[in-house]
Amino acid sequence: MFTFIFGSVAGLFHKWDSACIDNHIFRLHYRATVIIILAAVGLVTSGQFFGDPIDCMSDSMSSGIMDVYCWIHSTYTINDKFNGSKGVNFPHPGLGEDDNIGNGKSYTYHKYYQWVVFVLTLQAGMFYMPRLLWKTAEGGVMKLITSGLTDIQAFMDKSTRKEGVELIAKYYNFEPSRRGTYFMKFVFCELLNIVNVFGQIYFTDMFLGNQFTEFGRDVLSQSEVDFNLRGDPMHKVFPKVAKCRFSKFGPSGGTQVHDALCVLPLNIINEKIYIFLYFWFVFLASVSSVWLLYRLLTIFSLGLRVDVIHRRSDKMVPKDLIERALSSPKHSGMERLGDYLLLYLITKNVNTLIIKDVFEKIAPVKYLGWTKPENEDEAALLRQQSSAPEMPEHELDLQ
Repeated sequence: MFTFIFGSVAGLFHKWDSACIDNHIFRLHYRATVIIILAAVGLVTSGQFFGDPIDCMSDSMSSGIMDVYCWIHSTYTINDKFNGSKGVNFPHPGLGEDDNIGNGKSYTYHKYYQWVVFVLTLQAGMFYMPRLLWKTAEGGVMKLITSGLTDIQAFMDKSTRKEGVELIAKYYNFEPSRRGTYFMKFVFCELLNIVNVFGQIYFTDMFLGNQFTEFGRDVLSQSEVDFNLRGDPMHKVFPKVAKCRFSKFGPSGGTQVHDALCVLPLNIINEKIYIFLYFWFVFLASVSSVWLLYRLLTIFSLGLRVDVIHRRSDKMVPKDLIERALSSPKHSGMERLGDYLLLYLITKNVNTLIIKDVFEKIAPVKYLGWTKPENEDEAALLRQQSSAPEMPEHELDLQ
């Protein structure tokens, strides 16, 4: 069953990039949300679990014709037939005599269900779009410069370690760095994630007839009502039984109206999907908003940026070394933010036993107040401070 429903998205569960270029909140948008939505698409399209999406019953028309007609032209419910007692005021919630005198505002037409699969697929694509933009802008740089430095084997292999550290240092010290735009592009994609999730809430609300933002609260409010008295707020949004009218010309040319009762098994699945999406979107919007505040703090606080990288490196790199690496006098304020993002991602991808060597290699020598060791005693002291095994003297190059 799992393979049948989730086979198309199963690969996303264990697909991990060789180099991490984002953060956990970013992945909630393009990975977790996309998996949830595509799994919902799999459930909606798996007809073997709920049968035909619609079954209509009429005394004077073929059920096959009514099924096709009512599926295409939509069903409807009567708004004032949700209040009262079932079996007394109405046979089923939303069903009853038509209002032939009113202006039609007492009806709610349900036209969405044949579009659910297409809308969910579109939403999955929208949630993946910021990831695609950032991956294109990043250009595979992190994968290139950290390749071979991610595991313990790189730590044990001196030549691999040296080549990898030197490659990172060359890229970091390359001028012009243009890392200011690197940081701006990443923050833009993070903002795009936040705008997208709020936009998806608004879009889903319009798609469901301006009822999406309300039924989540209605479900929670009904949970406090006595079980024998509580109603189902889902009946208004996702009716399981609805009405349909089919009109045709009779033998003498008069108009004949055929009333049908339609059962919508598909809405049993739809209501579960959208109630889950409601709470997921609210959760995602909340954590993304909090993350935006965190991002603003990292922009304005050097101390926070230093502390983040220090913790990310498992405290293997001293804070003063990180601060000096992030405070290059050659770089502007925006470029220093780009330095932070680059070093943060490098710290996430490089083995923690090697990361201190990376910072020592890229830190500006004059700015650090260091000088090249003049004798073997100074060189030995520097080697003791390094997190990596002892390296030959000709490999100790602090220029």
